[in-house]
Amino acid sequence: MKEGNLIELIHKRLTNVLTFDEREILNTLLKDKVNQRLAQQIEATWEKSFDYRNDFSPNVELGLSRLKSRMKEEEINFPKIVTLQKNKFWLRISAAAAIIMIGCLFTFNQLRSSLDWQKITVSDTVKDLILDDGSKISINEESELKYPLELSFEERRVKLKGEAFFDIAKNPTKPFIIEAGNLRIRVLGTSFNVRNYGNEDLAEITVRSGKVEVTDITGGFTQILEANDQLIFDKKRMKVHDFSKDDNLNALAWWSGELSFKSVQMSKVKLAIERTYNIELEFTNANILNCPYTISNHVKSDGLENFLDVLETALAFEEIKKLNNRKYQLIGGRCNY
Repeated sequence: MKEGNLIELIHKRLTNVLTFDEREILNTLLKDKVNQRLAQQIEATWEKSFDYRNDFSPNVELGLSRLKSRMKEEEINFPKIVTLQKNKFWLRISAAAAIIMIGCLFTFNQLRSSLDWQKITVSDTVKDLILDDGSKISINEESELKYPLELSFEERRVKLKGEAFFDIAKNPTKPFIIEAGNLRIRVLGTSFNVRNYGNEDLAEITVRSGKVEVTDITGGFTQILEANDQLIFDKKRMKVHDFSKDDNLNALAWWSGELSFKSVQMSKVKLAIERTYNIELEFTNANILNCPYTISNHVKSDGLENFLDVLETALAFEEIKKLNNRKYQLIGGRCNY
């Protein structure tokens, strides 16, 4: 495949028009480290276009001149991505210039539409937001969301750090895209949860209804998720850690107010409780983490203390000791099979 075609495939992925067959071809090409470097350069340029402000006037001529110089240097210092005849070198320049022109046109369209980014930072509460297209977003504690005050004509795009639940208004002609670190989540109309805190090694997407497409922008994978699907992504190893069903949707408990377990291993119950109530549980008897457990709890009306009382009785803990505002120690206990 010619190098210009590689750049064209990268552009198609950035604009969300890549077909399944083209994605397979691109993923194969991106196994090559030199190809990966070119993709990262183009994507970095593309990403920067979203941060321009109204006083920006793109100097395409200067940018193209600098790009030509850099590519000439690379032609000398680095191996080519694929073998090209000398008289086809300018294909690389032309394709790359097209990427720059498209990025500048995209930026111009944003500016013309008075697209200003608004940032919401949430510390110790949950914040609800309704966009002008009717999409509803609930932002969890210690999270940040950037969104446009006026959605563009081409797409609907927001940027998330932390966790949020999305209920997206349907619009088949205008995809909704969430940027969450290296992950891109693309939807047309559905409801789902995204968790991607900077201090956590795993990112998580859980779908409540509809269908979403999750992509790692470094080229690692693209996965389609449907209702009750949960994908966990390892940010350190840059690969999918787990892909499974979450029929009880406990990952959404912070938003829905419901926790439900039916013969679920206590280690998973522990994780769900900790995340929902933003606490830490310490078990003195590690064997308890292998116990199956069944319970339903309404987070808001029943509350944490009631939940722990029920847990204490069910698993015969000797005592549940509150160590500080966010840490509890569960002493002893046994499984009731």
